[in-house]
Parts: sequence; C-alpha cells; structure tokens
Amino acid sequence: MPQVGPFKELKNMKVDEKEITRVVAIIDSMTRQERHNHMLINGARRRRIARGSGTSVQEVNALLKQYAQARKMMKTFSGGLLGGKKLPGMGNFKLPNMFGS
Repeated sequence: MPQVGPFKELKNMKVDEKEITRVVAIIDSMTRQERHNHMLINGARRRRIARGSGTSVQEVNALLKQYAQARKMMKTFSGGLLGGKKLPGMGNFKLPNMFGS
C-alpha cells in the first residue's frame, strides 16, 4: 500500500483479534444466501445471526452497516475513478459478493 493520502494511517493500525473473531462468528452464522445477498437479512434473521454468533443484534447491525458503507465506497471508487474512465489493467472490475462466499 502506498504511504500517501488515506493509506498513510494504515501503517500504525493495530488489529484487535477479538474483533476479528467476533466478525468471523457473525459471518459464520449467516446462511450462504445471506452472505451472497445482504438485502435478505431482515429483523428475524438478524436475531438468529446474533444468537448463533453469541453477539447482540446491534453488533450484527453494525457489521452490516460497515459492509454497506465499504461496498458503497468501493463502488464510488471504482466507478468514479478518473471521471468514469477505467485504469489500464482493471478490465471488468466487479465488486465481490458479501464476504466472498
């Protein structure tokens, strides 16, 4: 990663292993369909995911919100880069499904 702009801060970033474990537990509690299409996850599914992962519904909501924000940012970045022009070598860049499953 280049050490410029917003990536400058990543050098000093610390990873919280408990946070990663919690996120993995939430993702593992989702069905394959939910991982492929986050729009399927309604209130009842959020409660089931929270129970299955040992977390709260608020934590599941926070993860889904973070995912939506990251997806929106990546879409903006890939679509709006250089005024809509694609970089050489990008080809048909497509955002992956939720959590790559």
